[in-house]
Amino acid sequence: MTDVGEATRPVIAESWRRSLAARVDPDRHEAPVVYAPDEIADLRGTHPLASAVPLLEHTLSMDDTIMIVTDTRGHILWCEGDNGVRHKAERVHLTEGSRWSEDAIGTNAMGTALATGRPVTVHSREHLVRTYHGWTCAASPIRDPHSGLLLGVVDVSGPLKTMHPAVAQLVSAAARLAEHHLRQHLVPRGHVLTLNFLGGLHADLDGRPLMLTLRNAEVLTALALHPKGLTAEQLALLLYGERGNPTTIRAELHRLRAQLGGVLLTRPYRLDAVVHGDFLDVRTALRSGDARQATRRYSGELLPRSDAPVVREERMDLAAAVRRGVLDRGDVDALLSFADCTATAEDAEVLERLRLMLPATDPRHALVSSRLRRALE
Repeated sequence: MTDVGEATRPVIAESWRRSLAARVDPDRHEAPVVYAPDEIADLRGTHPLASAVPLLEHTLSMDDTIMIVTDTRGHILWCEGDNGVRHKAERVHLTEGSRWSEDAIGTNAMGTALATGRPVTVHSREHLVRTYHGWTCAASPIRDPHSGLLLGVVDVSGPLKTMHPAVAQLVSAAARLAEHHLRQHLVPRGHVLTLNFLGGLHADLDGRPLMLTLRNAEVLTALALHPKGLTAEQLALLLYGERGNPTTIRAELHRLRAQLGGVLLTRPYRLDAVVHGDFLDVRTALRSGDARQATRRYSGELLPRSDAPVVREERMDLAAAVRRGVLDRGDVDALLSFADCTATAEDAEVLERLRLMLPATDPRHALVSSRLRRALE
């Protein structure tokens, strides 16, 4: 089954269309492994579903199946259950650290539940990728009971012959139990801090614009990249290098707190808010292997005027990874977008690729050729 018309249920047909549009190959694709075991341990510790996992595991403990919990991008953070099934699952990357969104591995219960926001069961040949035709999976989204935001999905997977038809209803019921648990134990986080530092310096707290200096932005970048917190000594090293002075950092943080109030916590210094950032979005997309999304969100270099070591290193890493992604994809629009948002010297390799790809009759060809000549001078 490779034609969308062969998918008998509308939810599966629509999922196949999305998956094929994302260029998932039914014959060759396998789920990408994004995170190492030590990284998974860190992600679990900060994920809002962590407190609900024991309840889910107890509720969904069944023979010949595994229980899986993912984050909102489809990364498997927990995988528990029958040892024999787990060994089989590991051989096909159905394991902690792998990514199971539709664009990564095609139609599957976890990815399709994330895409639709509804419970989904995917049987055998309904999986787009043939490797998983021997599996049946049932997944249900779990939402923050206070905000309604999606937190991830819970899934039960098993070999086709061992999955009972009632499993789907049990998974949905378990998701509701988890939400009830979270309503009692998850404290709503009231503040939202938005940092748009790619190509410029714009930030707001709960929709209120912040008047930040470059040093303020550097501090916030360091804290956003280290959500568990940093000491004054660690911040001094990240912002000033070996010449950094913790006393100077404490003074900077005192001035910053005048704008952030209780959002900036101490011992260690950390942000008590939901932090959104354009550079964080690019970073997440790259870690997930989603080069297309990373390129779309990359609007310029991270704080281009900053020379702080933590910013400089992140800026170089993001630019290099996005650059590699656009060159590998060979997409004209992506290459043009990257060339236009590079604040440093013209990138001769990117411009040469564009010159070869654009027809001579395209007005952009002459512009790219002119920029390439300047880059090579």
